[in-house]
Formats: sequence, C-alpha cells, structure tokens
Amino acid sequence: MRISTCLLPSLRSADFSADLAIVIDVLRATTVASTALGNGAGILWTCPGIDASRKLSERIAADTPTPPLLCGERQCHRIAGFDLGNSPAEYGKSVVSGRDLILTTTNGTAAVAAVGDVGQVILGSFVNFSAIRNAMSGHENVLLVCAGTDGEITLEDVLLAGAIIEDAVISDNATVADDAAEIARATWRQQFSAPVCSLAPTDLAGGLRLGRGGRNLVNRGYADDVLRCARIDTCRVVPTRIRFDAGTDGTAFADAPR
Repeated sequence: MRISTCLLPSLRSADFSADLAIVIDVLRATTVASTALGNGAGILWTCPGIDASRKLSERIAADTPTPPLLCGERQCHRIAGFDLGNSPAEYGKSVVSGRDLILTTTNGTAAVAAVGDVGQVILGSFVNFSAIRNAMSGHENVLLVCAGTDGEITLEDVLLAGAIIEDAVISDNATVADDAAEIARATWRQQFSAPVCSLAPTDLAGGLRLGRGGRNLVNRGYADDVLRCARIDTCRVVPTRIRFDAGTDGTAFADAPR
C-alpha cells in the first residue's frame, strides 16, 4: 500500500493514481457524515453550494414521499432556512434515522467534489478511525485529501492524515509516497506519541483546538463540538460514495456493506 496526501484539495498531485481517496474534514463535515449514517440516515448527499443543495432537495422531494433534510453551515453557523447545521450533536437517531440528507459545508463538501475522478471515495474522521483503516485493506494506492479551512492548511485534518499513515505503516507496512504524507505523519508523531486508539478524547481535543479550525469553533460558540469530533471509534460506518454527478446533483454516500 502506498499512501499519498494532499494537505489541501488544490495541492493534489496529478501523477498519483489512487484507487481509494479518503476525504478528511475533522471539524466537522466528515464527522457529521459518519455520525448521521451511524445513527441510521439513508443516503447522505454532499453539495458544494447552497443553491445546488436546494435544487437537489427539490428534485429528490418530487420523487419521494419524505423530502431530504437540508443540512450545512457557512462560517460555522447553520444556513438560514436549513433543517440542521454542522454539529454532530444535531444528528441523533430520533432526527436522522430513515431520512436522506443533503449536506453543504464551507470546506468538506468542496473537498469531496475535488476528487470526483477517483474510483472509490470514503469519508474519514476520528469517530470512524478503525472503520476507515479496515476499509483501506486491499488497496494499493490510497490518497488522503485534507479539506483545510478557507483555502488554508489546518492542523486537525493533518493530524488525522498523520494518524492514518502512522497506523498503516506500523500495522500494514505501508509506504509513504510523498513529502505531504511525511509531513502529516511527522506532525502526528510530534503532537502525540501514543497510538491514536489509546488516546483519551480530552487529550485529542486539546490538539484539535490548536489549529485554525478548532479556534474558529471555540470562538463562534461550538467548543463542545471539538470534543465530539475527538471521540475515537464511536462509529463503525464507512461513508462510501455510491454516486457522483457533475454540476448541481452532488455526490451520494451510504454506509459500506460489510
């Protein structure tokens, strides 16, 4: 297994051909996706834009008796007129079980769109860490894509990429394929000397708060979400792309069958 990393979607190397891409937006889109599917949501659609999300909702609602829930944020806050924001706390079983969702966020859903040509795409977070590590089995070339924040590299996404790489090197003798992956691994090892699954959520959350994404959440009243996103292996789902449509239709994810 060779692992390459994009510290931002725009930095993807054109010469690395991946058979699996793992999109990472720890705070909070990929955590929300894992939480929602883990609590029984049906299909989770991602859309980069607000207008595209509304159009997709109208199209799906015309064909189904139960309309999808519109979900997402801009600048950390719920979008006006949307059903849910981007906090994992909003995606409990009583809210999302049996419902399809459409999610648009400032950074994560744009990162999903940026890897549209990769054969298989899954969403990674700390809450489904072991599930995504298991999903990497059998893949030769894995690409980790960090969403970043407003076009800038963010610590929390790099930390998860580094944790994935460190575990894959130790457990599967994986090869680090580029400098970005080396940087991510070194960042993880510098921040945490212990294996990821042995960390307490409070310790991991302390590291996540150091980055721009963590500081943004704290400053805008969502400090509790940092801890929610640091709860390792609370979900066993692997949000897996089942459909990609260019333009306004977005990308559909469901939990991978096991």
